Amino acid sequence: MAADKYTPTQQESCTAPGSNRSWLSRSHKNQPQWNALGSVSFILISGGMSLAWGAGFAVHSAHLMTFHMEVSWYAGATIGAIVGTLCTYRLPQQPVYIIGSCLVLISGILFLACHEHHEAIITARYLDGLANGLVFVPAMSTVGEISVCDMRGLLAATVEQLSCNTGILMQLLYTAVWQVDWNVTIAADQVHGVLSIVYGLVALALASTLCVESPVSLLLRANEQQAVAALRHLQRPYMVTSETLLQLDEHKHYVATNRGMSLWESIRMGLPPLLKVLAYRSLNALCLTLVVWSALYETAVQVATHYHAWPYVIFGVMRWSGCFCVLLLMDTTGRKKPTLFGCFSCGSFALAFATLFGRTPHMKAALGLLFSLQFFAGLGQTASAVYLTEAFPLAIKPHYVAIVYVMELLLRLIFCSSAPSPAGIVAYFYVLGGLSMAFFFLGIFCLPETRLTTLTEAQQKFSKWFNKDF
Repeated sequence: MAADKYTPTQQESCTAPGSNRSWLSRSHKNQPQWNALGSVSFILISGGMSLAWGAGFAVHSAHLMTFHMEVSWYAGATIGAIVGTLCTYRLPQQPVYIIGSCLVLISGILFLACHEHHEAIITARYLDGLANGLVFVPAMSTVGEISVCDMRGLLAATVEQLSCNTGILMQLLYTAVWQVDWNVTIAADQVHGVLSIVYGLVALALASTLCVESPVSLLLRANEQQAVAALRHLQRPYMVTSETLLQLDEHKHYVATNRGMSLWESIRMGLPPLLKVLAYRSLNALCLTLVVWSALYETAVQVATHYHAWPYVIFGVMRWSGCFCVLLLMDTTGRKKPTLFGCFSCGSFALAFATLFGRTPHMKAALGLLFSLQFFAGLGQTASAVYLTEAFPLAIKPHYVAIVYVMELLLRLIFCSSAPSPAGIVAYFYVLGGLSMAFFFLGIFCLPETRLTTLTEAQQKFSKWFNKDF
């Protein structure tokens, strides 16, 4: 298991096998890798709906958004992340994902059957948050280990960012329907329940039938034969090939390299990526809070005589579209260029919106700027999911992923605790714009480009404070 046995072929795993195949051919071959994390995707879609709910897109609900209801999802997700950290690399992933799926299912049942009871809705939000935190840490720790390196960016971004933005879009779509005075007999909270039940059932089916354990996790438990079997089931056709053995060598090298580091070396090596990813994900949190919803509401009501559904719809579609448009670039153009472009554009639109907000003759332009900001927020934050799975040394990866996730939750909660004044909205967007610009300039020198690299190489790049590569 020595690292020097692997060095000559380390780059070949990213360039030789399958490099001449078309994207569709590679996608078909690597489809089992998405299947293995499909349950996580549906759980995170449910989480995206709850995030949007906490950010203010729940005015359709029959329940007053009390502080307890507000904090419930974030508290549940924090507890789930802590438990998920303890499970990662210690327990098989399948039972964890099955439990998360069941929690989403139970949450949906409570929303559907007990939509008139305030306590039941709070309990449902606790359970949904617990499910999301429980699966987030193991999924984001191992998604890069399940995927081949030339599809790692697409898989990680799809599982986390696209799923979360899909949930946000679904929440905004049905919120928009109940903003209009339609004669519907089903309550909006029941729709939330129906959707959560669907997500929970699909996630449970995928977790029970198609979940595959991370080969790295199996190697850490000295189960090499099971690691080979896992690799065999992660690509079509389901047989051991030279490519399978090459990936096994790559994972062995990754494990051996990280085992050669002491805990203190892992903590020290993980500090630069922790600060980079934490700053990056904090911007993601700031782009969807109660302040942003308040800005949308205050701007839209002055544009339309009656506050119709279309601002919600466009807002959600723009954010989802920004993420979707850049997904396929993660493993071709790379992670760094879209990130920097998205952050610069997001900062520019935030500053422009802060300048125009409250000026009645310019409110249409301000609304357009807010929509554009969400598009570039979705675009610029897509790579954050990939960086989460690549950045940290193996010994402390789950812990650092959990730290980033919990800090992101706390930041969202801080800004969701009270409705801001117009002056507060202006100040918020000036700060958001300034932070986005600062991250853009620092990212030029500090963010690494990790496309078509092995996890070992990506980890080494992240451990440096400065990376000028593009």
